[in-house]
Amino acid sequence: MKFNIAFVLLCCCLWSCKKDSKTHFKIEPGVSLELAQHRKKVISNTHYHLSFKLPANQTAPIPANLDLSFNLSEVNGPLVLDFSPNNTVKPEVFLITGPIEVTFKDEHLIIPKRYLKTGRNEFKIKFQAGDQYLNRTDKYLYTLSVPDHARALFPCFDQPNLKATFKLDLVTPHHWQVLSATTPGFKSKTEEHTTHVFETSDLMSTYLFSFVAGEFNEITKDNHRFLFREQDSLKITESLDPIFNLHEKAIVFLEDYTNYEFPFKKLDFAAIPFFPFGGMEHVGAIQYKESSLFFEDYMPKLTHWNRANLIAHEVSHMWFGNLVTMDWFDDVWLKEVFANFMAAKVVNPNFPELNFDLLTLVTKTPRAYAVDRTLGTNAIRQDLDNLNNAGSLYGGIIYNKAPIMMKQLEMLLGEEQFQQGLQDYIKSYANSNATWNDLVTIFDEKSDADIKAWSEVWVNKSSRPVFAHDFKYTNNNISSLALHQYAEDGSENLWPQQLEIALIYKDSIAKRTTYVNQSTQFLDVLEGLPKPETIVYNSDGAGYGVFPVDVNTALTSFKIEDDVVRASNYINIYENALSGKIPVQTALQTFFNGLQHETNELIIGMISSNFGSLYWDFLSESERVKLQPEFAEALWERLNSTLSTSIKKSVYSAFSNIAYTGESLEQLYAIWHKDVVIDSLKLNEKDFTNLAMNLALYNHPKHDAILKSAVTQISSTDDKERFQYLLPALALDNEVRKAMFLSFKAVENRKNTSWVATANHYIHHPLHQKDAVKYLALSLDALEDVKATSDLFFPLKWLNSTIGKYQSKEAKALLDKYLKANPNLNTQLKAKILQATDNLRRYQEMIKD
Repeated sequence: MKFNIAFVLLCCCLWSCKKDSKTHFKIEPGVSLELAQHRKKVISNTHYHLSFKLPANQTAPIPANLDLSFNLSEVNGPLVLDFSPNNTVKPEVFLITGPIEVTFKDEHLIIPKRYLKTGRNEFKIKFQAGDQYLNRTDKYLYTLSVPDHARALFPCFDQPNLKATFKLDLVTPHHWQVLSATTPGFKSKTEEHTTHVFETSDLMSTYLFSFVAGEFNEITKDNHRFLFREQDSLKITESLDPIFNLHEKAIVFLEDYTNYEFPFKKLDFAAIPFFPFGGMEHVGAIQYKESSLFFEDYMPKLTHWNRANLIAHEVSHMWFGNLVTMDWFDDVWLKEVFANFMAAKVVNPNFPELNFDLLTLVTKTPRAYAVDRTLGTNAIRQDLDNLNNAGSLYGGIIYNKAPIMMKQLEMLLGEEQFQQGLQDYIKSYANSNATWNDLVTIFDEKSDADIKAWSEVWVNKSSRPVFAHDFKYTNNNISSLALHQYAEDGSENLWPQQLEIALIYKDSIAKRTTYVNQSTQFLDVLEGLPKPETIVYNSDGAGYGVFPVDVNTALTSFKIEDDVVRASNYINIYENALSGKIPVQTALQTFFNGLQHETNELIIGMISSNFGSLYWDFLSESERVKLQPEFAEALWERLNSTLSTSIKKSVYSAFSNIAYTGESLEQLYAIWHKDVVIDSLKLNEKDFTNLAMNLALYNHPKHDAILKSAVTQISSTDDKERFQYLLPALALDNEVRKAMFLSFKAVENRKNTSWVATANHYIHHPLHQKDAVKYLALSLDALEDVKATSDLFFPLKWLNSTIGKYQSKEAKALLDKYLKANPNLNTQLKAKILQATDNLRRYQEMIKD
């Protein structure tokens, strides 16, 4: 009888456990959309009270505790928390009555149904924090949880639409400074540590939770705390006031534009050496790349604008992304496009000397085209089934094509209606979540145009339009001009857009604007005008697509007097060259001519980049050898002519990019050794360090002496550590370079992704590729691990700095073999491969023809 009772009880227990473990969703690694949707229905009012004990030793474990509380509207299965630390320590979970049994598998901490109740639930969790995305050095650390890396640090509901409040305790060495979303309420000290107890935060998504801790300088001004490690006294003196002032100006503008006061308790910021992004908009504690904030006053206006734009971008996120957050990461582009869009409105009036149509054109359009021309392009809005793929959604399309789209939308709606729509959006969804369709509905109500249909092509479809034209002249006047539009990907899509056309005459330019929304459209606005010397489409830079160019007048593009028209023509020439519509040699000579004549710092920077791309990616080695002396001699001559500092810096960049041999290499050495001082060419310590590394890359006869001397000239301990890290990538011995690259197979050797990308640049430079191609396979073989273990931008940087630098048949064969062997490769990852290797594909197709 005792046996029978025990047997029945055992069966009941097993049945109960089996029933308890049944869920309405599949538990799998990552955060699936299905899981997120389920949790959103039943979980609310979440609060995290986190405690971390941060040791000075960067390899020591980080013990942590979490007091988790939340409401459940119903209990229909176990509670699934997301947790994927890079350690094997199983978390311990407690109720007030004591420890409970939980399951820890597939990157989730699963609390059985029997421990749950409707209403308020509270659990204590003891765990070892993951530090894969807790960027630790000997001197400091910082969290970086976007897009789904909070779960790598602590157990949580890691989805953007389950906002929560946070309370944080940090135990640190005494001399460490700390920064987080709120202000420390108080500190307590022991002989060994200081405990910082932060106040409860505002509502935020888990990816916006952060802290910074370590050895930093600190300054407070205008109620903003600023942590930084910069050591150059001149840079500090000349940068601090602008940094604080730019934050204040951004807040004032955005409060007025959105009609909504600054939405959080405070706004502090930290400048971090070698931060992997320009910045990250953590609530109350923005993190920046230190070199983006600190520089000398003499730097070009564009550098000053870039800093101002970066700060305005991150501050804009406080409203667009932090206050109103996307419901799911398929709409991550939405917060980015508005941060970009609003930053321009904040910053541009403060730089009246800059042409902002030109600035937008040269900073956005080429970067958007760099993705959209590839076989791996994507729509602005992309589907997402699991947050572990969210990092792959970021890229050139959301940061550069989306702002162009948004400008077209503002022109379609009108500025006033557009602003009113955004104010309604902010007010309606403050401290909550919204989708793009929610905003489209608001805009649709304010316009006679069909915004939903317009959005379907611009936002939900990939690729770009390609334009061709037919024209007729009667009595030397335009009698008709038909513009034909088709999708580059072969689809039936058409991109309706406002388009400006410039007719270039000997002594004047005539501009006309039209709205293009048909596959063939006759441009009546041009009829009757005199026959021009050439036509430049998209002459104001607001349009989007591949536009026809006149190959006969391309070489004299530098003579076009209007800056925006000239820049647009250069962009059209580059795109037509890559599309095979005009010869690469013609485009290369066009940009070379531009480098010898251009006086606009924005344009010369762009054409310098295009010149370098065509030279290294679309010329054979023999063609480069033949052309290098002529190009280098002409650039050296212009470098020594009378030019402004900003123009001279761009010419120097173009020269140093090809001065890898002969007389030009010795001229480059003379600059580094300071045997030659070029008037108005201002080079700072980092410039000289980079120059030394280029001389080593170019195998200068004094290779070893240059590197040995260069390290002694670096004043910053952070910069010196980076330099020493990169030395194997600059080695003369291929085996040393090979060993360094192969070491990147191990994740612990890829922790500083910025340094790894730079090392790859040297290892896989065209001058090293005959050796490096033999071990290039790792660039693809390690890719899935790179994606799983790095920040969101690094997979593409990894590819761009390895196989993306090649043009050879061997590299193309390696690529084809990999893609054939991996037919089920993650869609977004395959797209990144196709984006990075687009020039490789195009070059191989060109030489076939």
